[in-house]
Amino acid sequence: MSTPTPTRGRQAEQVPGSIVTQIKSIGVLGYESCSEQDTITPLEIFKGAAMVTSGQIAPWQREAANRELDVRLVSLEPGVVKMQMGTNVVADSVLKDDELFDILYIPGGVGSGVLTTNDRLHKVIRRHHEAGKVIAANCSGVGIIARARIVNDEPLTCVAAVARGLRRDGFNVPVARRMWVANTAYRIWTFTGSYGVNGGAVAMVAHYFGREIGTIVSMMFDTVGGIGDVIFEETGPEFYQHPELEETFQDYFQDMLIPAVDDNAGL
Repeated sequence: MSTPTPTRGRQAEQVPGSIVTQIKSIGVLGYESCSEQDTITPLEIFKGAAMVTSGQIAPWQREAANRELDVRLVSLEPGVVKMQMGTNVVADSVLKDDELFDILYIPGGVGSGVLTTNDRLHKVIRRHHEAGKVIAANCSGVGIIARARIVNDEPLTCVAAVARGLRRDGFNVPVARRMWVANTAYRIWTFTGSYGVNGGAVAMVAHYFGREIGTIVSMMFDTVGGIGDVIFEETGPEFYQHPELEETFQDYFQDMLIPAVDDNAGL
């Protein structure tokens, strides 16, 4: 296998902010051998946000009117989704090729490497992005959206195990990784591994639903108690660097999670 120069072939053009100011639906992808934490944690946080926006959870009277938020775990195929540690879940719905969510969230997991070459999923991701929707990914799921050709030179973050592989492919993963990195003008959010998923998901809620809802959700999941008001920023806390440990895990996981592709593969 040769190491490719990434062929992105698409411009991450800015779109008017009004397209994404009213988030009405969030789809979190579940797939074979996705990570339990990477998938269920953001799903629970987004469903918690939906309970707040609808008024089901109301620690005080909000000025904003209640509104519904559709949050779903979606799968690529019908049936049970077996996660990487053996947990079996049934998705809320099957992702249709013509379906659009205002936020499409791609988690990581040991099954993500296979999806870095899944043309159908890449098309779904590109169609969302071209329609002005928000794309988010955590951990090794960042490799999936990178290979979907919606990323140009904007900085990304990800789990340490795939950072070297993404840099090999020409993507901008700073050595000082952040818990999350939001490129809001390009509608792309990326997160580190499972440790960063809680903070990143709450930061997304705070950004798209406002400080009040962000505060309530951050208290529900104890996020603000752990990392403070950084949840209201577009870049999360800096991670510690452990070069030798990171290299060991990259050697072990890289071929599984971010496999090299042929130059002529069209990715």
